Amino acid sequence: MARNEPVGTAPDLTDRRPRAVITHSRLSSDPRTRTIVIRHGTAWLSLAFLFLCILLMAAVLLGHYTVRELDSKAHETSAAMAQAERRIQQLESGLSFDSKRRQLLLGMRNHIMRANPRVSLRDAYRYAELAVDASEKYPAVDPLLLLAIGIVESGYDPMARSRADARGLYQIWPSTGRLLVRTLGWNYDDSTLYDPEKNTEAAALYLDVLFSTYSDPQMVLAEYNGGPLNAGFFRAGAGQLAAETRDYVPRVIQTHARLREEFERGFQSRLDETHRSRERAGKTLAGG
Repeated sequence: MARNEPVGTAPDLTDRRPRAVITHSRLSSDPRTRTIVIRHGTAWLSLAFLFLCILLMAAVLLGHYTVRELDSKAHETSAAMAQAERRIQQLESGLSFDSKRRQLLLGMRNHIMRANPRVSLRDAYRYAELAVDASEKYPAVDPLLLLAIGIVESGYDPMARSRADARGLYQIWPSTGRLLVRTLGWNYDDSTLYDPEKNTEAAALYLDVLFSTYSDPQMVLAEYNGGPLNAGFFRAGAGQLAAETRDYVPRVIQTHARLREEFERGFQSRLDETHRSRERAGKTLAGG
């Protein structure tokens, strides 16, 4: 072969150009086969995914609604329980208050009957009730202080009258009583201060006024017993102090302290001999 003879295959190598691969081009380019299969599968997947999303959202909303309902019911139950507890506490408080008030009234009644054996059981309880009612109207006044004053002043005799013309259960002077009774809106006459109800409330009003003036119970009692001039003598320790007031103030203070101590220990009401009917003494049932 001559050196300069061209190689037969060289032109074939140099003339080769890229050609499009058309193998299976008909099958892959068939629009009907490819489009139907692909679109059909994608639609079902999309519908399934959408359905799952809807189910998930429905479950979330249902759960949220259920939680809200449970929370609302829990709040309602809690509120109902709190209201029930408050009512129970109020009921217990009311029962406790009524029980203590009843015990106080019975104890005061017994002391009144000891101070005045002639007073009936019914009247003694009424005097005690008047004193407690007055102290509730005038909170500065301790009902046991009223009890102590009544024991020392009159021995709980509603018709008592002193040499100085003080009258009634709590021994109020007519000049002072006239002012107090009219302040309370009642008409005044000579029999007014012998009325246990009016005498008790007038005494409580007077003590309430005195407690707003003095912070010392001894000064209150000194003026209650002897008037403002005597109270001044008591404060100064002057010799002009009336002998009655000098004895009266410590007696009431001591009686009040004894009563408070007894009632704070817990008074156990019982029927003493002084409370028994004299008409039934020694009597028995028929045939007994």
